[in-house]
Amino acid sequence: MKLHLLDNGVLLLGKENPVLLDRNEAETSNDIPVHSFLLDTSIGYILFDCACDDEGMKVWPEWLKQTPYQPGENGTVVDSLRKIGIQPEEIKYVVLSHMHVDHMGCLKYFPAARTLVSAEEFISVMKNYATDQLTDTFHVKTDIENSLKAGIRWQLMYEESMQLCDEVTVYHLGPGHSYGMLALLVKGENGNYILASDAVYSKAHYGPPAQMAGVCIDEAGYYRTIEKIRAISEVNNAEVFFGHDMNQFKELQKRYASGTL
Repeated sequence: MKLHLLDNGVLLLGKENPVLLDRNEAETSNDIPVHSFLLDTSIGYILFDCACDDEGMKVWPEWLKQTPYQPGENGTVVDSLRKIGIQPEEIKYVVLSHMHVDHMGCLKYFPAARTLVSAEEFISVMKNYATDQLTDTFHVKTDIENSLKAGIRWQLMYEESMQLCDEVTVYHLGPGHSYGMLALLVKGENGNYILASDAVYSKAHYGPPAQMAGVCIDEAGYYRTIEKIRAISEVNNAEVFFGHDMNQFKELQKRYASGTL
């Protein structure tokens, strides 16, 4: 099983953006990484998260454009995949940690894949979209409409865990940062990893003790998700990869370039 780190760029956050609340004081930049992981497994390619919509800066509401998306050196997630020789139609599974703008934006390019998402997340977001109540900070109308137009093959996850193959297990963490969060336990060539996404923003938020993040739908659930991740990590001797930790991301880039990730 090979793990690829896809650098899809950054979000340029203003100082008052909620993502920055209670953030590690050692962080000097307001930019946060927008990355995905590609897993080359025994059952085919699995993509964890789809980053921002490549057309986002044209179609996002004006308030969201105040948090500009800047693609990475290799472009957006589809460009990053093609850079390593993978076409969107080759992806067997897309696993969405949740349906925020920086995690599902390019889902529209993967209609051939089976897209796994928390049932609570999907039902809550789609209900809000259908009743014109999609008013929280990071669930975006254009992302939902793009997924509907593309004919995405959704698979809702109700189970606490689901093994996709020997190397990859999906964990349903429940509500916290959003209505329903998924994480992956990956058994790689160089170690075991938990892809936690925004269930834990950074090392500082992970603790212990765990620290509250700036965006949270269920406060008690948020702390439960972190403790679930901590337990999974301890049992499997797995390193936790956080959702928006720029310091960790830069270190992961070095490890990926050297072939030790």
